[in-house]
Amino acid sequence: MLRHTWSLALIATLFSVSPSHAKVKYDLNKAGQAATINTRVIDESLLDVMYKVSTAQRPDLSRGRVLSALIENQLLGQYALKRFGRSALVEDNKVSFKPKVYEEQEFRAVMQIAFAKPLADARKKFGGNLDQTLSNESPIKPTEWDTYLPSNKTIQAEFKLSTTGEEAASKRILVNYKFDTTHQGSISLLEVYNAQNVQGRTSIHNRDAEFVRQQARELVVNHFLDYWLTTASGLSQAQITAIKEAIQDKNYHDAFASLIGIAADIHDDVQYIKDLAKKVTSQEIKHYYQHHKNEFKRIERVKAQHITLADEKTANLVADALKKGGDFTKLAQQYSMAMDKANGGHLGWIVHDNKNPSWLNTLAFVQAPNVPSRPVRTPTGQWEILLVTAKEEGFQAPDSDSVRYVASQIIARQKVIKEYQQIRTKLIKDADIHIAPRYKSQTDNLERDVVIDKPSDEDHHHH
Repeated sequence: MLRHTWSLALIATLFSVSPSHAKVKYDLNKAGQAATINTRVIDESLLDVMYKVSTAQRPDLSRGRVLSALIENQLLGQYALKRFGRSALVEDNKVSFKPKVYEEQEFRAVMQIAFAKPLADARKKFGGNLDQTLSNESPIKPTEWDTYLPSNKTIQAEFKLSTTGEEAASKRILVNYKFDTTHQGSISLLEVYNAQNVQGRTSIHNRDAEFVRQQARELVVNHFLDYWLTTASGLSQAQITAIKEAIQDKNYHDAFASLIGIAADIHDDVQYIKDLAKKVTSQEIKHYYQHHKNEFKRIERVKAQHITLADEKTANLVADALKKGGDFTKLAQQYSMAMDKANGGHLGWIVHDNKNPSWLNTLAFVQAPNVPSRPVRTPTGQWEILLVTAKEEGFQAPDSDSVRYVASQIIARQKVIKEYQQIRTKLIKDADIHIAPRYKSQTDNLERDVVIDKPSDEDHHHH
């Protein structure tokens, strides 16, 4: 599925709200708690972190709006997990970072934004880049690589370590670190290797020792962040876990929206929508066509003139004359090589023909009216200048393939939106949600249906 850095839920950027259905209670008066959802607590520390991160991108957001997103993410994220399973929602392939690595990266990215200043101050105590925490740094020597990696003379279908290579890499220490007397450790080559996506693994298999050294140092930075969070952030382990769960819920929610195609364009390859589109009936298509006929306008025919020229030099000469206001009919009579030069190159009306369009017809239907085209070289080596003098619009046939495709895609998306709205409303209605009264005016959107905007304003006209 698509990956997203933390922000409000994807759908929060797509939806507005309409009349109330669900019921939320604004009676939570427990100190330090912003909301409860069934047995799940959203405390103020979690809201603080997510508010800081969200407003770094959207300064106009209120704490209550962020709280609403947290509640929706929890309900819809867990619903998606139960319905589709983690494997359908979380990307896991040979190219990307492993899910655990990605989740750790995202968590640390959130915390670095939320605690930017205190983290920077803490790092300064160790020299900023944490050099003062390092010892026994030992880069990989050129003669060592064969101990860990397959021979670089062998072509591999994919980059991976052998069992013996993994064992050797786990024992190869690249650097030691020490933050205090009880928080110290080391970075192995295997830890570096397992933290990479395909680009990183490629660099290692290309035996890039400097890349490995820099990645080992980056992992020390990651360990330092974990150390600081548990010793100096003021967050308990339970609060840290709650933040990780909130990020995961948000990812599940976004993946759900992506999986069912809520934000998809009409031509995006979304299997869920494709399956729904196959089930759209001819009666549904007919009904949509009758009520949205203007979406299926097309150019039925165009009236045009042309000038056929022997070479590029002459074509450019005529084009320059037209730019200076020259009369198209007179220039056609003077320069054209075509049989119709005597009547000024008039082609009459050219009718729309999807099955057997000539290159000239195709050009005529895309050419702006009353503006001579630039010289175009023909398949036979001559040059043509075209002038469209009139266009007439009509409508695609209701039983045409293009109408069936567009209408079925739109109808499928409408069904997806309705399904999402119903799921969201039911989840909120069935949940036992209590919110602190101070957030009531900022979270009342939870009690209303979402209205999903179109994913794009793409013009579906066919010319």
